[in-house]
Amino acid sequence: MNVKHPAWVKVTVLLTSMMTVMAGATIAPALPEMTRAFPENAAAETLVKLILTIPGLFIAFTAPFSGWIIDRFGRIRFLVAMLFLYTVAGTSGLYLNSLIEIIIGRAFLGVAVGGIMTTSIALIGDYFEGEERQKFLGIQAGIMSFSGTVFITAGGLLADVGWRYPFLIYAMALIAIPMVLLYLPEPDRLPPQTDGKNGLAAIPGIAWIVYVLSFFGMAVFYMMPVQVPFLIQQIANVGNTATGLALAVVTFVAGIASFNYPRLKMHFTHYQIYGITFLIVGAGFLLVSMASSYATLYPGLIIAGLGAGFIMPNSNLCLVTLSSPEMRGRILGLLTTFIFLGQFASPLMFQPVVTLTSIKSGFLYLAILLIVLSVISLIRNRRLIK
Repeated sequence: MNVKHPAWVKVTVLLTSMMTVMAGATIAPALPEMTRAFPENAAAETLVKLILTIPGLFIAFTAPFSGWIIDRFGRIRFLVAMLFLYTVAGTSGLYLNSLIEIIIGRAFLGVAVGGIMTTSIALIGDYFEGEERQKFLGIQAGIMSFSGTVFITAGGLLADVGWRYPFLIYAMALIAIPMVLLYLPEPDRLPPQTDGKNGLAAIPGIAWIVYVLSFFGMAVFYMMPVQVPFLIQQIANVGNTATGLALAVVTFVAGIASFNYPRLKMHFTHYQIYGITFLIVGAGFLLVSMASSYATLYPGLIIAGLGAGFIMPNSNLCLVTLSSPEMRGRILGLLTTFIFLGQFASPLMFQPVVTLTSIKSGFLYLAILLIVLSVISLIRNRRLIK
């Protein structure tokens, strides 16, 4: 669709997309001090970890409902409502006085993030077409990766002042609300598609292939933030800052890959790009499994991060392209669900292998699996979207 102020439309959509990165990692540096702030609570350590992870579960469970709402009632008013909820729930750690209350606030934050994420991607599909859409989805994924690095760093600096202060970062949504109202037009809304017999039209079968690949891709990607800190403890005598730097590098190079996704897409199909992604990540994990020091860990992390950076823009573009405007919210809402379920399931899927063998062996076996899957997918060379 034609939009006024196209530059401001892009800036506003990117700003709302950045909100979704802050769901968990922003407050991560404050967790140890938060635990010490509640000495009278015997379960403080467990509850504090739940504060970090609970948004992801609520994002996964509520995103499909957000998709249904924006298809049925429109995008912009819902996006503004979710940004307002994001502000209130995100900053709740500033003024709530018990861990249970903060956990409830974080649950509502997850509801807001699921709505914002689904609506932002749907709007990209509504506003842009063809090569411009492809390019912008790469920019969006790259900006999200880079902003994640910035927010984690800012959260650490604010945590040095006090454990409540990182929650201030969520107030950034107050900047996004007036920009959404000023610059984002409501897309034309069509009646929901039906199959004539059973109500709403079914999600296309191709979409379920993308959901499964996205779930597996995110579960694989989260092997790094979940397992690498423990691997570093085994092979190097370095502090938390060095561990944080290693993980920040992964996020940074993933952002570089996302920015360059449109160039890759010019030469390969969506299906081939999934194969290339798993091949690159598998090669990186193979190097990680052979690392014997902190320095030798970096090549594997950099390569794996580069491969992982293609997952999100590839899934988003594939589903935005195959979905009609009147079904786009539902289809993308389910994608958000599978992405966050992949993050949540990552330690559950791979920890048994790590426990039975070792962290290095876990990376080795997963590398072999990824390389085999990538070779099979590249040989088959299917086209998800014609």
